[in-house]
Amino acid sequence: MLNLHEYPDFASLSAALSAQWLGIIQAKPASSFALAGGTTPAPVYRQLDALLTASPATADKIKLVATDERWVSDADPQSNEGLFRQCLEQSNHNAQRWQLISLKTPDATPGDAIPAVASRLAEQLPDAFDAILLGMGADGHIASLFPGSPHLLVNNPASLCVPATHPQSGQARISLSLSRLVNTDRIWLVISGRDKRQVLENAAAGNLPIGALLREASCPIDVFWSP
Repeated sequence: MLNLHEYPDFASLSAALSAQWLGIIQAKPASSFALAGGTTPAPVYRQLDALLTASPATADKIKLVATDERWVSDADPQSNEGLFRQCLEQSNHNAQRWQLISLKTPDATPGDAIPAVASRLAEQLPDAFDAILLGMGADGHIASLFPGSPHLLVNNPASLCVPATHPQSGQARISLSLSRLVNTDRIWLVISGRDKRQVLENAAAGNLPIGALLREASCPIDVFWSP
């Protein structure tokens, strides 16, 4: 089920989504989420951080994992896990609420790291996510599941994470698998601009990663869109 929520600007979108997110956390303190990185959702994370600062703390940890990660250190500006720490742990009060399950290891490549990361995910995130937050590229990619890589789009329940390569830059990445992404109670898809909305509207007719997500998801998909 695809639900479209339209907002006049990204500030309004961020306020609405962060409020919905806070409601889940308040109803279920030991919740778990998979989050996209990049600059687009960063305002949502900062908004949630502000809301959490004003809400009572609990003894439960909120589990968090990136939907995908570049094979760089946390200090690198491109690191998604580094971004989460900057946006969601701006105070010690909030830093103590989160448990970040890392997709990274000291291995030289994501391919080498897959067994260890998959074991970590199976042990620490065995259940469905309470929600995942995804962005979408203009080419229809989600997480680091890119067009032209059909082996990454197989819904294999035994697969939790996959190595990936950015098609233009050749950058090494690791991504949650399609099967792990759709193992969630809800999906938030955050997009902006008319071009990306058009890609989404045409997704069912093509063989794009976003289309695979729409076909395989068995939970509500809430699309948060602003011009």
